[in-house]
Amino acid sequence: MAFGGKSRDLTRDDSTLAFLASYAKKSKDSIQPQFRHGLGIVYEIEGFDLSVDRIKTYEQEKLLSVAGTRAYPSCPKCASLLLAVRLNCPDCKKSSLARSEIMIHYECEYSAPVEEFVSPKDAEYVCPKCSKHMKRVGIEYGKPGIGFKCQDCGRVFQYPLVNIACQGGHESRIDEVDLKAFPVYKVNEEIQSFAEVADYFMSIQKVLTAGIGAKAEVLGRVRGASGVTHIFPLVVDGERKVVVDFILDESGFDAKILQKILRGADLKHVVLLFVPENLVGRLASIVNPEKIKLLAVGAASSPESIAAEIKKIVG
Repeated sequence: MAFGGKSRDLTRDDSTLAFLASYAKKSKDSIQPQFRHGLGIVYEIEGFDLSVDRIKTYEQEKLLSVAGTRAYPSCPKCASLLLAVRLNCPDCKKSSLARSEIMIHYECEYSAPVEEFVSPKDAEYVCPKCSKHMKRVGIEYGKPGIGFKCQDCGRVFQYPLVNIACQGGHESRIDEVDLKAFPVYKVNEEIQSFAEVADYFMSIQKVLTAGIGAKAEVLGRVRGASGVTHIFPLVVDGERKVVVDFILDESGFDAKILQKILRGADLKHVVLLFVPENLVGRLASIVNPEKIKLLAVGAASSPESIAAEIKKIVG
């Protein structure tokens, strides 16, 4: 069955199901929580930032499922996620620090940023404490690496105190910071399976709406007698309400047909099941014709021909 035609980008005005199907069609990645300044945690789908409450609604409606979690550091006092790192002097606890390569004169044990040892007259190093010249690295002087100097108390050190400050002014040690976990989501398999055919059924929807004035919803939801909400590629509401489903090929055929039969039994509506021509004979003796009506579809079936078949049932 060919599902060609020009695809279109879905907008905020499209149904939630089509919105998620469009995302699933373009990306197999999970939907990660992201921190946005001024917004907090959001989930980006199709270029839109969805709030935690909105994404939770999608989960409750069984459109998304939890695939893991991602933790963000938060203030232990107010739970704010807007945090900043502060580097403080281990002696005076102030944050007026300068970062530089550190140098140490072995004889007098003076250490400071390397800039303080540079002689203004020549290329040699001169100790600013004892005024001796130093030429031999590893013997007269060493460079242990990058460090810090406190501009307030003069202390030189390699590892500052690391504190975390929130937007509310609370400051905490790094080991005191809380972790706040947010779910990582994935689009449910049922929505993913519809993703590749969403554009095709949207074309059928347009033909039905324009031709018979029927209300046709792509990826529509129908509540069954069991209380379970089923999602179908197309739900058409005319003189009779019918739902449209499909089997594209024979891969996983037994599991697919069992699913269709069980879903059909749970509904009071007629299910129009489009299947490849060679499967019609195999299914005719299995399905209940009062609940599931089989319609053969070929590789070149157009949206117009499918819509015509649906029109015969809907009236």
